[in-house]
Amino acid sequence: MKIKAICIMLSLLFLPACSQKTVKMAGDSPDVELTRSFTFVESCNMQDPLLQEILREDMKDKKTPLELIHYYAEILNKGKSHGKIGKKLDTLFLCGRPPGDMDGYYHGITISLKTGLDIYTVIEDARRKLGIGEELDILQTLYGRVFSKTSPWAGKNFKKIDQKRLDELTEGFKDSKETAYLGINSFRKENKNIVNKLSNYLLSAVIDMESLPKPERRQRSWIHAKGGLFIAQKAFSVGPEHPEKVVMALNYRWESLSNRLPNRLLIDEMVEISKGLYLGKLYYATAPKYLFEKYSPEVQEKDYKYRNFGYFALMDDTWLHEKNKLFPDLTYTMADDLDEKFTTFTFTECPEGKVIQEALGDRPTILHYLQDIYEGIQKGDSFKDKYFDELHKIFMCGERPDGINGFLHGGVVSFKNAGFLNKFDRSVLNDLYPAIRPFSPWSGKTFNSTTVDDIKRYIGDNARYYKGVEPIILGANTYRKDIDLSLPATAFIEHLDKIGMVVEYPDEEERRKEIHVKSFYFIAANGKSFNPENREKELLQFNYRWPEFHTMPPDHLCFDEVVRIADGLYLGQLVYSTRPEIPYDPGTDHALYKYENFGYFMLMDDDWHAIKEFILFDTE
Repeated sequence: MKIKAICIMLSLLFLPACSQKTVKMAGDSPDVELTRSFTFVESCNMQDPLLQEILREDMKDKKTPLELIHYYAEILNKGKSHGKIGKKLDTLFLCGRPPGDMDGYYHGITISLKTGLDIYTVIEDARRKLGIGEELDILQTLYGRVFSKTSPWAGKNFKKIDQKRLDELTEGFKDSKETAYLGINSFRKENKNIVNKLSNYLLSAVIDMESLPKPERRQRSWIHAKGGLFIAQKAFSVGPEHPEKVVMALNYRWESLSNRLPNRLLIDEMVEISKGLYLGKLYYATAPKYLFEKYSPEVQEKDYKYRNFGYFALMDDTWLHEKNKLFPDLTYTMADDLDEKFTTFTFTECPEGKVIQEALGDRPTILHYLQDIYEGIQKGDSFKDKYFDELHKIFMCGERPDGINGFLHGGVVSFKNAGFLNKFDRSVLNDLYPAIRPFSPWSGKTFNSTTVDDIKRYIGDNARYYKGVEPIILGANTYRKDIDLSLPATAFIEHLDKIGMVVEYPDEEERRKEIHVKSFYFIAANGKSFNPENREKELLQFNYRWPEFHTMPPDHLCFDEVVRIADGLYLGQLVYSTRPEIPYDPGTDHALYKYENFGYFMLMDDDWHAIKEFILFDTE
């Protein structure tokens, strides 16, 4: 009973599980247990002595491939040449597999730069033969000692294009069945760092780093500039050392992209070495004959003399926390001129709306304000009433969110004592939550407009209660599947169908959002709040209580109540019945159920989620 009671408590935190185990990934070195495995091609020579050294020696005490990348970058930044590390990166690159769908934004890290000119190779060969001095790569030394901690490059964005658009950009040269992307690089700025400022200034001379256009600011709030267009497709490598290798080739050379020298000589190449983590190489054409000529795909790669000028890594959002921990100097800062979306409340007419907007003060975004409220609640019981009062005022000014659809990321703002928890002197759930958060796989909710006939599949004849209601929304909570502390919880959720709960898996678009499984279904509809504190406020209600959902305790007692407080940002209350002995019946006066607010949560679009991750609000 004690274990069951703990599980019920945890399910209030979106965590219906109580155990954890280490998972050994197939295909990795038998001596290394990873939380995120390598994704090597089948043709990778696992017996290669250099690869074995990587897996058995270099991966010691490391749990992910990104830790290995950080380890190599640190060695290179302190050294004067690439030496064996360059060969190891080449080995990983050769074993990496061609990336799949790349649509979207990816965070970037420059691992190292190198002098790829033939003349440098000749000089180095002569130096070694004569035994003069030590190996020295000027470009690597300059980058490692001066720019590695302040690099302005932040990542790349990929957007799919059709064959017609591809023909326009390549003058009809590229007739390929491979998916094509038009991509662009993004850049960060650190106002307090003179080297970073200088780097941005120098880059603007060789890259058309235009500030983000005002009408199109619906993107990551920390991107200060973008530039360096490329066309990306799967292709054979231009590298003379492995021309048979299939890679994702990022070609900056097309005349239509208007890139300046030296980038008009550049082709980046990428392979996936772990799910969502990519290793890249920079190849510049070095043949003097073609330096100032228009690029032509009809010229053979060997005639362009492509040479490797360095290594980089790209990663999706699932790696962002680890990236920030391993490369703290390369974390982002907020852009100075954010879109009004991030700083403007979308309130109904309410007496306190103007006061709340003014209370935002000089905070960069509304999420910063909510984070300050959370931290105020965490200060202790003498502060919590004041900050919960602020949250309630924001909620009461929020507008009913008509037209909600698709996937929204989730986050917890704060829990509060209600019902039987009022017997405790402290905010019990808030005290527990920081320790429990790493175990929770909850990632958000999906919303799909539906009809009475469609929801009969889920709640049977009770669907009749929604006749004449507009809109009717079928919703579900979403859960990720990472090889971390949350994995047992996800496995638990996948087996909830055994007690009659709905468990479904995502479609292709949802999988790109890192959704692994959907459960804890609800029907959402407009209504008046059941929480007496909200004075019958008009809002959107998520009903988990239909008996046919077989929702596990205590969520079978739950209504979520949600308002929109900004464009793409929603604030919700966890409203539970405190009379569990009364069976749910929509015809019963809701006052008899004595609903109370047990806490606040957020729902948000991709833009807001990027900020939440950036400021580490409701993260591990």
